Amino acid sequence: MIFTPVNLYGVNGGDEYLPELNNIAAKVENEFEDYYTNFKEFRQNPAYAMYWNKCLSALRDTELFSHIIFCNDLFGIPPVKTFLTFYKDDFVTMTGDEKAMLDVYVKKSIGAVWGMTFKFALGYTEQKSVSVSMNDYFGVKTASAYAGRPKK
Repeated sequence: MIFTPVNLYGVNGGDEYLPELNNIAAKVENEFEDYYTNFKEFRQNPAYAMYWNKCLSALRDTELFSHIIFCNDLFGIPPVKTFLTFYKDDFVTMTGDEKAMLDVYVKKSIGAVWGMTFKFALGYTEQKSVSVSMNDYFGVKTASAYAGRPKK
């Protein structure tokens, strides 16, 4: 099933997916370091807290999260691209840079959060690196899109 804003809010039997999406943020928050040990600093170091918290905020926002899933599933747009595009103004403020350029560790860590979300929390089995052409903002060249979600 493809998550869409329509079926998440009760049309076409989407109600059963809301509790699942509501638990994703908790799973990522509690188990991130177990899956991505190289990125534990992203979760633990206060210097990265604003980026970590922004990722969790997106996961807790059911409407935004459903759009991120929809864009990935239907259009093959990587979650990182949708996430960064949605929060572009916030990242400009957070980085203090009008282009919101992110350092390599932050970019990879954000990618790890979305990898954890799609592969281990949602159960997608396939991952493909695609060009996202976000060089003007963020300095991100590629990101992963996910496929192979198990059927309910």
